[in-house]
Amino acid sequence: MENQISKLKNSPVLKIGFILIMILLLMIPNALIQELTNERSNRKSIIESEVARSYGQSQKVMAPLLRLPYTVRFEDKDGNKFSSRDGVYTLTPTKSDVNGHIATSTRKRSIYEVVVYDSKLKLESILDDSALANSILPNYNFHYDKAHLIVGLSDPNGLSDNSSVSINGNTLQLDGISDYRNGALRYVKTESFNYEPGKELQVVANMNFKGTQALMIEPVGNQMKVKLTSPWMDPSFSGTRLPDNYEIIDGFTSVWTTNQYAHDYPSSWVDDHKVKNKNYGFGVDLIQPINEYSKNLRTTKYALLIISLTFGIFFFFEILLKKKIHPIQYILIGFALTVFYLLLLSITEHLGFDLAYLISSIATICLIVAYARHILQSIKSTAILGLLLSSLFGYIFIILQMQDFALLAGALALFSVLALVMMLSRKVDWYALSQGISKKSENQLV
Repeated sequence: MENQISKLKNSPVLKIGFILIMILLLMIPNALIQELTNERSNRKSIIESEVARSYGQSQKVMAPLLRLPYTVRFEDKDGNKFSSRDGVYTLTPTKSDVNGHIATSTRKRSIYEVVVYDSKLKLESILDDSALANSILPNYNFHYDKAHLIVGLSDPNGLSDNSSVSINGNTLQLDGISDYRNGALRYVKTESFNYEPGKELQVVANMNFKGTQALMIEPVGNQMKVKLTSPWMDPSFSGTRLPDNYEIIDGFTSVWTTNQYAHDYPSSWVDDHKVKNKNYGFGVDLIQPINEYSKNLRTTKYALLIISLTFGIFFFFEILLKKKIHPIQYILIGFALTVFYLLLLSITEHLGFDLAYLISSIATICLIVAYARHILQSIKSTAILGLLLSSLFGYIFIILQMQDFALLAGALALFSVLALVMMLSRKVDWYALSQGISKKSENQLV
């Protein structure tokens, strides 16, 4: 009876079963660490939103529009009773040139840094009423003496007092926020001026404003050229159009050109509700080059691989060196691997991912190797263990740096490990392991 119990304890099947169960149980704290990583990432997003509310949101800008108030009269079928309605007629530029410089900086709150910017945007547009002349609008009485311009800006809270708008060289005062809305865009309006029908307006709007993380341009009119420059080295161009050309040398310079086919804004409109909630914006996101939390999440997804291979290494040491490793010792090694991910997350928030990975992996490898030294009782075996663990953590780090080839590299690594395990164990007499490794298998492996 005792002999059968001893055989059962030494059964490799039982040991493998325990290792598999232990690996599955260790996925529970790994899932909790993933949840903690998401929580910290969400906390960073909240901090970014708080900074944006006080400093300036991500901005979107639209070139100046000409607004002409009007009164239209209606009469009944008999022509006896009259009524009227007031509205505003809107004209878009025939051509616009946008030149802007984005000066970036960071704001730190708690342990988080948020990218903010101060932008100087010069919008030069040509407007006229040719679209109005081609429209048939009977009974419309236009109040040309109440004409004004509006310039779109998604968060006027970030607009500077030294912003200005001029028409044919004459400066107009900014006069608050227009009632007109277009999706996320709000509009800064100028004071009223007297518009001469048929006259071309050369409008220059110097808009100086603050924002956070992104600057977008909403295209409007027949032709538009946009040029943005910034010392920021990690731009991410986004929106409905990519730049026609750009270069990144001590910052970035990007150029877009659009025409009337880049959007479906009409050249003019009477009813504002027909052109609301449109979004054809393009521009740049001032991303931070390393998304620390996403890399932490990607690392935790390799936890199953790291824990399985580490336990596999110790299991093969049991076979090759005939050293008995107690289940409690497997559990402690598994806990050390789990704490690695918690160390990685906490250090990343202060020192960045790469340095945190180096510190956490060295600490974890040294802890496991120091602990295994007394189990293996062999300097050579311990050195081999340290080399294997270092190679494992190093390869995972290389995979984390990849984007397009991460899956391929991971699959090749798994295939290589499986092939190595099969080659090393192909002549092992697994039935003899309950009594110890047979001499034949021992000689073949050594």
